[in-house]
Amino acid sequence: MENPLIVCTLRERRAKTVLESQGYELLSVDSAGQITLTEFPRAPRLFVMQVNAEDLEEVQSVIASLRNQWPLTDILIWAPGVESELVRALFQSGVRDVILSSSEAQLQQVVTETLENQQFLPRMHDLSPQRKKGARFESMLSRSTAMWDLFELCTRVAPTDATVLIVGETGTGKELLARAVHRRSGRPGRFVAANCASIPAELINSELFGHEKGAFTGADRAKRGLVMHANGGTLFLDEIGDMPPEAQLCLLRMLQEKRIRPVGSQTEVEIDVRIVAATNVLLDEAVREGTFREDLFYRLDVIRVNVPPLRQRPEDIFLLFGHFTKRLARHYGLEPPIFTDSFLDALLDYEWPGNVRQLENFSERLVLARFPSALTARDFERLRSTNLAETGQTLEHKQQAVWRKSVDPSRTLQENLDPVIEQLEREYLQAKLKQHAGRVADTAEEAGISRRTLLRKMKLYGIEKQDFKG
Repeated sequence: MENPLIVCTLRERRAKTVLESQGYELLSVDSAGQITLTEFPRAPRLFVMQVNAEDLEEVQSVIASLRNQWPLTDILIWAPGVESELVRALFQSGVRDVILSSSEAQLQQVVTETLENQQFLPRMHDLSPQRKKGARFESMLSRSTAMWDLFELCTRVAPTDATVLIVGETGTGKELLARAVHRRSGRPGRFVAANCASIPAELINSELFGHEKGAFTGADRAKRGLVMHANGGTLFLDEIGDMPPEAQLCLLRMLQEKRIRPVGSQTEVEIDVRIVAATNVLLDEAVREGTFREDLFYRLDVIRVNVPPLRQRPEDIFLLFGHFTKRLARHYGLEPPIFTDSFLDALLDYEWPGNVRQLENFSERLVLARFPSALTARDFERLRSTNLAETGQTLEHKQQAVWRKSVDPSRTLQENLDPVIEQLEREYLQAKLKQHAGRVADTAEEAGISRRTLLRKMKLYGIEKQDFKG
C-alpha cells in the first residue's frame, strides 16, 4: 500500500521531518496559491497549510477551490499564535482543524488522527478513474466518466432554446440537472418546477396555463399558471409521462405556437418558456401503448439526457456517502460514524434502487443512529432494512438526546436553534402527511402554508408523499 500523500506549505524543516518520520509522503509547495497550480502524482489524503494573518485572503480562496475539487479531502491549518477572528474565518471556509500550538509534535498528532479517521477516502480515490477531474458540477458530485459526459452535454445545450428530456430512475437527480441547465442558460426568468403526477388531472390545465375568474366551480379569482410564472425562464415538467391526454395536447400547442390560452379565456398570450421535462419511464413504450402522444414526444425529445443509476457508477457511491455523512454529522452536531471494510464492501455491493436520494436518506439514518463502535456489514443490513415509519419513535428519542447533548455555548443562540427547528419542522410535516395519507393539498391547508411551500419543504427534507399513501 502506498504511503499517504500530504500536500503541504510547511516552512519549518523540522515540521516536515516529523511528518516524514511517520511514513507520510510530503509534496511541498512554496505557498497556498501554488497548491491549485500543482499536478499531484496521485490523489492527496490531506492538505496541510502553514498560515499567518496576512495570508488569510489567499488561503480562503485556495480552500474554496480545494473544497470544490477535492470535497472529501481534509484541510488542516497550522497557525501558531493567530487571533480568534482568523481561526473563525478559517473554520467557516471549510477546514477540518486549526492547530494553534507551535509544537511539531502536536501538528504530527493531529495529522495522524485525521488520517486514521479516513476510512472510506482512500478506497474512494482508488475507485475513481477521474482523479484529475473536479468532483463538483453545480450542486452535484460525481467522479463518473458517464456523468461528466452528461454534464458536458448539459453545458453545451444550456445556452440554446432546445427542449431537453431528462430520462432516469427515481432519485438520480433529474431536477438538479434541470436546474443546472437553467442556471447556465442565461435566461433572465425564473426556474419553475411542476410535478405532473402530483397535480389532479382535472386541475392540471389550470395549474399550468392559468384560468379566468369563474372559469369553473371554485375559480373565484383569476390565476396565473406556472407557464406564466416561468415566462422568460425555464419550466421543469417532472414525471411528464403521467401528464393527462388533454394537458398533453395543450402543451403540444404551446410548444408549436409559443402561445397559451388560460382556462375560460378567449385571448391567447405569447410566452417565451424553455421546457425541460423529466421522466422515470420509457416514453417510447408509452407512445406505443397509446398513453402518450407521439407528436408531443418528438417535440420533447430534442436533446435527450440519460442519467445512469447509481449502481452503474460505483465510484460515486463512496464519494456521495462520504459527503452526506460528513455534512449530516456536522448539521446534527455529531461525530461522523466509523466503518469497517466489511461495511464498505456491503455499501458498494448494494444496488441502491432509490439511487442518490436513498443513499442520502440512509446516510442520515446512520448518523442519527449514533453507533458506539465501528460499523460492520451486519449493521449495514440492519440499517438498510429498517423502516423509518416503524422506528420513528426510536429515532425521535435519539434525536431528543442529540439536541440536549449538542448544545454548544460557544455558538450563537440561532446556530444552536437551527438544527432543532429544522428537525421539528420535518417531523411535523411527516406527521401531517401521514394523517392525510400523503395528500399534499390537504396537508398544506391544515398546516397553514401554501401547497408550493409544502412541496418545497418536502424536497428540502427528502420527504416523499408516496411513503404515506395508504
